[in-house]
Amino acid sequence: MPKRLYLFLFFFLLSLTLFYNLGERPLFGVEGRWAEAAREMSLTHSIFVPTINFSPHITKPLIPFLLIKASCDLFGENEFAVRLPSAIVALLTVISFYYLARKLFEERYRWLAVFVFSSTIGFVEFARLAQSEIYQLFGVVTALAFYVNYRDKASFIGYTGFFVGLLFGALSKGLTAPTVLLTTVSIDLYLNKRFYHFNHKFFLTLVLSLLLYFLPYYLTAKALNSPLPFYLWFKENLKQAVDPYDNLRPFYIYFFYYPLWVAPFSLILIFCLATYFPKFKTLASDERWLLLSNLAVFLIFTLAKARRSYYILPILPFAVLLIITFLRNIQSNSRIIPSKLLENLYKVLAYLFISLLFISPLFIKLYRYGLKFPFLILYLVLLLLSLFIILSFNRKALSFWHTFSLISLSLLCLFYAGIQPIYSESTEKLTGEFIKGLKISLPYLKERKICYIKDKGDPVANVYFYAKITEKVDPVMLTKEDLKDCGIVIVRKELLPEERRLLESLGYRIREFIDKKEKSKSYFVAYVQSSETLNTPSR
Repeated sequence: MPKRLYLFLFFFLLSLTLFYNLGERPLFGVEGRWAEAAREMSLTHSIFVPTINFSPHITKPLIPFLLIKASCDLFGENEFAVRLPSAIVALLTVISFYYLARKLFEERYRWLAVFVFSSTIGFVEFARLAQSEIYQLFGVVTALAFYVNYRDKASFIGYTGFFVGLLFGALSKGLTAPTVLLTTVSIDLYLNKRFYHFNHKFFLTLVLSLLLYFLPYYLTAKALNSPLPFYLWFKENLKQAVDPYDNLRPFYIYFFYYPLWVAPFSLILIFCLATYFPKFKTLASDERWLLLSNLAVFLIFTLAKARRSYYILPILPFAVLLIITFLRNIQSNSRIIPSKLLENLYKVLAYLFISLLFISPLFIKLYRYGLKFPFLILYLVLLLLSLFIILSFNRKALSFWHTFSLISLSLLCLFYAGIQPIYSESTEKLTGEFIKGLKISLPYLKERKICYIKDKGDPVANVYFYAKITEKVDPVMLTKEDLKDCGIVIVRKELLPEERRLLESLGYRIREFIDKKEKSKSYFVAYVQSSETLNTPSR
């Protein structure tokens, strides 16, 4: 086991990875949906009906919305507050994973499991995003931790903890968590004949959990006075798996994303799978369970017709635990392949990681960015920590795999907590903040509506979040009649010359926010130049 100093080092490094510069990066992708819906929940004083642009947005479960809303109520409506619940939940996931690994491995390998889990791309990628994936992962890991710790006896506490984790995952993302958990637990129950768990305590907890699961849907339906939440539950969970209306990706995408989320330990996983399957009958009980669980989860997501890269993230804890069993086997008796072979391959990778860490400022200069102070602080701290880790390995105070995990986490920290947030740009943020500024600096605009051009597409929720809208943004056509009440007009993607001339002839001034890489992220904001009527010619 690493000494307390190295555990402190690990948690310090993990905290940097999760929390440093957490609010620097503009909202990315679907983060705005969670952020804006939570913000509007505060405006409408509704905790059961999230809205975006003041229209119900009830296709997603409530837990992330509620936690983001609570965070924004405490810390303000900003990126840090929006992402803080995700980072805290990620930290709790690591703690839950320790209690899971503690039951499966001796002390040295339980901490190695925690180190490996925390330094995978899949964990770090979603730990810093205001999305539901990390909430779901916490639910899966927590439920597994309770199951493994109480699986040898019928325990009401064990059943309660398991279903609490399952409910947290289900009410964060959907039926993915229950599907993964019930499938993998069923495999273990069958392999080890643990049928004593089918008792009155289990079924009582199951019934109570089902009631608690559907309670938020009932309360949302009651608030809307409509059965729509139950229809959307069916559409988004059951129907989407077999007859999806979107997310139609090729069946083979998980052959890429499965190893990607486990990276940089994917090579070990490949060695493990190639070794374990031919020797399945000789494997220990937990090795067989974890191997079959990885296979089952992979097949479930592959066979489902709706596919996205992050859908398969719940496989991560099973993959890491399987990897640790493999490392323990090759280091204890070398019955599979020599431990040194794998170590030497990863030593090359470790040297590459250290080199990338060392020369990272050169890459930033190569892309003609300035070396900003927050990045330099993080860079120097990580450089010193990495040198200390290497010295500790040379003194044999740390094993190679603990060392590699910490170096991997250092590099991920540099990218996700340093480079990515500090050097990210967003036309959506610039657009939203410009609209917010217009409403403040030009008081006469408060008397007019904010509109968007219907046939150009809706502005994304990120724009609404930064604009701090307080009323519905209406869709209009680009005609004089439709625009007569619009003080601000949002145009997405493109503005044709004749459209520009029309807006200018009606007295609008136009500001552009162009994204050269993605046309859909380009915005044009037209606003009236004075409090006079809209048909006043522009000058």
